[in-house]
Amino acid sequence: MTIDRMKSNSTYSNKISSDYIKKNIPTVLIHLFIWLALFSLPLLFRPHAVPEPHTGSLPLHIPFPIWMNDIFMVIAFYTNLLILMPRFFNVKKWGYYLFFTCIFLAGSFFIHSITVEVDHFFGQNMMREMGNMPKPPKGFEFRQFSFIYMFAMVWALSIAYFLYVKLQESVQHADKVYATALQSELSFLKAQVNPHFLFNTLNNIYMLTLKKSDDASLAVMKLSNLMRRITNDTGVDYVPFEEEESFIRDYIELQELRLTDKTHIRYEIEGDYNMLMIAPRILIPFIDNAFKYGVSNRYESEIKIRFEFIEKNMFFTIQNAIHPNGGESLESSGVGLENAKRRLNLLYQDKYILKITKTLEIYNVLLKIELS
Repeated sequence: MTIDRMKSNSTYSNKISSDYIKKNIPTVLIHLFIWLALFSLPLLFRPHAVPEPHTGSLPLHIPFPIWMNDIFMVIAFYTNLLILMPRFFNVKKWGYYLFFTCIFLAGSFFIHSITVEVDHFFGQNMMREMGNMPKPPKGFEFRQFSFIYMFAMVWALSIAYFLYVKLQESVQHADKVYATALQSELSFLKAQVNPHFLFNTLNNIYMLTLKKSDDASLAVMKLSNLMRRITNDTGVDYVPFEEEESFIRDYIELQELRLTDKTHIRYEIEGDYNMLMIAPRILIPFIDNAFKYGVSNRYESEIKIRFEFIEKNMFFTIQNAIHPNGGESLESSGVGLENAKRRLNLLYQDKYILKITKTLEIYNVLLKIELS
């Protein structure tokens, strides 16, 4: 058991290391490319980079001061990026940061001066051994200025890179916070639908019990099945449309138990909706609203519910008559409809169109959603 656990931990560690390496390879390659580009500048523009008299090609010899300054630039860049910026600049210890910046600037003078002297000394000894008179170095003043310029550029690049990384981290953190807030709001909105749906259905069952209808026990059983499915979908943002359509049918059948012969329901579905996903219970407030205001015990009523699928687009239409004296108060539907609109905005954003038209007699809803 212990050996197996050690092997499992080792495999997990190796996987993390492998993923970390793969993730950081592009960053390493970018750094190498930038350093090669920067280090090529003084080699291309150094004053003594003239063609050889016999071959006409540029000399391959790279002066010792350039090598040392290149190494110094790398050290300065990563020291500033990994140590000075996080410890001093990022916590607003400006004095300490300026102090170390001045040290590195003075170091660029010192390193360059020492390496030039060393290079000149060995160059003179080599000339003496070859029997040639040493030539005085040319262009060192220009090169010294160019190295100071390169140091300032490298230092500024390290600052810019650090600030860029911090900005990216802040953006990612803000995105995570925003996503968490949206998920919390979606969970809250979904939780609101369940009690709203439950209260309306219990009210219908209560009316059946007052009439001592035999359908009351059947309504309780159907409500139990619906609530079980709602509970199973609590942590799910999307479900197959087949499941949601089955839920809608059961909900309509539950509503029909309390209806009289004066109310007629037309339910149509057309098109292929296999493999399409939809947010659960997002259509129920519109259907529930139709059964509230489209039902009357005195007048003939018709509720039309239609689904049409064209590729991934779902066209949902629901129409009902308005009976002001036959249903619940208009205010009681506001929570459910506003809830549905907010969930549409959060889940589908620019992928839906909702049009609600209302006259004195007809209430019509047209909803188009691009499903996934």
